[in-house]
Amino acid sequence: MSPTNSMDIEEFFSRLDAGENDFSGVDLSGAVLSEVDLSGINLSGADLSGAILCKTKLGGADLRDANLSGADLRGADLRVTRMEGVNLENANLLEVNWHGAEKYGAYFYNTVMPDGELLTEPNTYG
Repeated sequence: MSPTNSMDIEEFFSRLDAGENDFSGVDLSGAVLSEVDLSGINLSGADLSGAILCKTKLGGADLRDANLSGADLRGADLRVTRMEGVNLENANLLEVNWHGAEKYGAYFYNTVMPDGELLTEPNTYG
């Protein structure tokens, strides 16, 4: 998929239900994906800015270089997720479980961390 591949949420769920798991580069900005099981899915390079991902299961997913700026990930499962280079500016990660996640190069700014700490200075993990 190209980096500007826009997809409406109905098409996304239809393709997900059909067993597709490669959504690299897809534009799902502002999508509501709370409590959805997206374990193991490929969302590398995807635009998920402003998306609502509360309690979403993303364990083992590929989020490398994804844009999650302004996303609400409260309570999400990000265990063993590939998050290298992900943009988490203005994101809410409160109570996220990211044990074993690969976060090298992830960008944090005005980000609420899993423990409730607010990172107010630009920071790159690793």
